[in-house]
Amino acid sequence: MKKENENFFYDYKVDDENKLENVFWSNASSRAAYADFGDCITFDTTYKSNKHHLPLAVFVGVNNHLQSTIFGVALMGNESEESFKWVFSRFLECMGGKQPICILTDQCPAMAKAIPKIFPRTLHKFCRWHIMNKHKDPLKKLYKLFPDLKDQLTAILNHPLMPSEFEDAWKALIEKYNLHDINVMINLWAERKLWISAYWKEVFCARMTSTQRSESMNFVLKRGFVIERDNLHIFAKQVNNCVQARHEAENAEANASTGTMKTVTRYGFEAQVMDKYTRAVYSVFRERQYHSTAFRIKTSQDNPNNYLVHHYNQSKEFAWSRHEFRVLADEAEGRYECECKLWEHTGLFCHHVIAVFEHLRLDEIPSKYILQRYTKDAVTNPDFNRRDYRTTTEDGTSIEYRRTILYSEAVKIINKGCSSEAKFQIALSAFRDANSRLDNEDAELENNEDAEMENNEQSSNQDNTTRETGEQNDIPQAENNDPYADIQPPLVAITKGSKTTDAARKNGKCKPPVPARPEPELDEYGRPKGTRICGTCNKIDGHNSRTCKARQLAKKLLETHEKVYGPTSSSGNIKVRIRNLLARQHIPETDDEEKLDTDEGECFEDETDDEEYEQEDEDEDITEQEETQNTPDVDDKLENLNKKGGQRKCSVCNLRLGHYASTCPNKEKILQQQIIERQTSDGAIVKPKGVKACGTCNKIRGHNSRTCERRQLEEQLLHLQSTENDSNTMEDRSKEKKNRKKTQTTPAAIRRSTRKR
Repeated sequence: MKKENENFFYDYKVDDENKLENVFWSNASSRAAYADFGDCITFDTTYKSNKHHLPLAVFVGVNNHLQSTIFGVALMGNESEESFKWVFSRFLECMGGKQPICILTDQCPAMAKAIPKIFPRTLHKFCRWHIMNKHKDPLKKLYKLFPDLKDQLTAILNHPLMPSEFEDAWKALIEKYNLHDINVMINLWAERKLWISAYWKEVFCARMTSTQRSESMNFVLKRGFVIERDNLHIFAKQVNNCVQARHEAENAEANASTGTMKTVTRYGFEAQVMDKYTRAVYSVFRERQYHSTAFRIKTSQDNPNNYLVHHYNQSKEFAWSRHEFRVLADEAEGRYECECKLWEHTGLFCHHVIAVFEHLRLDEIPSKYILQRYTKDAVTNPDFNRRDYRTTTEDGTSIEYRRTILYSEAVKIINKGCSSEAKFQIALSAFRDANSRLDNEDAELENNEDAEMENNEQSSNQDNTTRETGEQNDIPQAENNDPYADIQPPLVAITKGSKTTDAARKNGKCKPPVPARPEPELDEYGRPKGTRICGTCNKIDGHNSRTCKARQLAKKLLETHEKVYGPTSSSGNIKVRIRNLLARQHIPETDDEEKLDTDEGECFEDETDDEEYEQEDEDEDITEQEETQNTPDVDDKLENLNKKGGQRKCSVCNLRLGHYASTCPNKEKILQQQIIERQTSDGAIVKPKGVKACGTCNKIRGHNSRTCERRQLEEQLLHLQSTENDSNTMEDRSKEKKNRKKTQTTPAAIRRSTRKR
């Protein structure tokens, strides 16, 4: 951007370890926009907009089309007072020392301390939405106790136009509901002069009372341009794209404002406003003019130039509400003022003044009341180039003009080359020849630039050597090197609300940055295979998690496990979890059965950490060492292993090591110890009835699932139930046949019944 326009401003700050801490930049177009519309700005920070979680701070204002415009962008390493002071000072330096009239922010204490030090002549106001959102929980409790309190409090915050009117309304509300000792109401009253608009009616705020424009701009950036995984250079490009998109919207609205519009009435002042103001501002004026017809006017007896304006349908719901407003209208001096101070506050006329205009049949409004920032000619030409990109060449020729000429000539060649094969080959060779010549020209220009840079470096090194030999050496040698060569990437910022302790915040131990987006796999022609990231293998390879090969391999491994060890009693959801878990482990094909040695009913979860698998591997290694050593104190070691935990307890060794009775590695050793204990105690030799556990009763009793008594009893019960059901069904069928015969109506039966009659 600096090469495109020298008026692009940027600055950065590094910490003691030469790591990037703060960055601020502003386009040339943004600097020019601040010169025209920098009277009121909003400032807010947002999170999770880049890879390093640096808070994004945007200076936002409003232009003559009532659209949000970006004045400057900053990335902050932390939200301390020093960081805010650095950002505000760089912003002030970028804008030539011009301070805004007012700035709206949230209730950040560090920001509140830094603003008056950098902007001493600027009014700092708190955002009303943030104030109410901060106290929303205690206010909800009050709303439950007093159902009408919410509507009345909202009316007090919106309708009062004078400080005395607001204070009377607030006191009446406190008295009505007896809220004198409520902390919420006390805090809101203590900060009233920082967020209630009635106290700064004489200060221009460009129709902004909250940081809504900053919030919406943050939403636009995060929704359509930047993502959390972006690196800083990609992030800067995306922010620039957002700035250019805002300029395109402004240009479209400017073109729309040049069209003709029709006035609602034939008053001269309305035609003047339509001619001067932009389309968006005139729409606001016309809406207020429509509502001004509901006001009645009467002349004051003290002064004929004073008028009392009141609404014809006066609401008496709020006793504190003002029903009459005094308007001064002196046509001779050209003075038009209202007690509500809306023109001083927003730069646009209120309903009361517009009603007086209609009453006086005013032909023209004095020019001092038509602010230039709302007119069609609000954009001025600064003393520098406000375009972010070059539009002319070195000799002054327009780039767009050259593009038009080349495009027309290329179209002529294309049309002629399509008529025959010979002409097509001539046109194609001409295009290829021109393209190669242009590439050679670019290469020569790059070589010339590199040679110039080398010459400059050699001359600078010679100057440094002469300075070192001389008496004075004011400029160190490091300043002549590349200033960006040694800058390290920033640490991951710890923002407000993040789940970190105070110790981690002090020691600077931050979590690692968000992993960057993986590079796509390329096909045989060097083209990317896709753009979508697989949720299983985290690769861009032209497939998704459903068609991932790793997931299909895991499914086959699960099927082979069931073939070897039998079907599991797990539900379908648990099997899906096991399959996904195996797919994320990237298991080689040779270790399928070993990795899939799971127990029946065993429930794996997706949140299982790698530490658990490492712990299980360590336990298996310990058991193998015990088998080789053949030490007599096996029980003590097994008890220690049992303390480390597992998933299911084995019925042989009573341990939770991820196996069951049929796959217990210490089964033979434990059985031998039991035999030895019984021989020493009873004196008789006792042999085990078997080795394998039954698949039905899960016991080692010398039988299998086919000869198990329990299974035989279950089969007999099933046989008895089936025979009973068959007998019941036979009886039901015979009864149904008898009923059908009784109710059957054949032709012979019908004839017999008719004869009897």
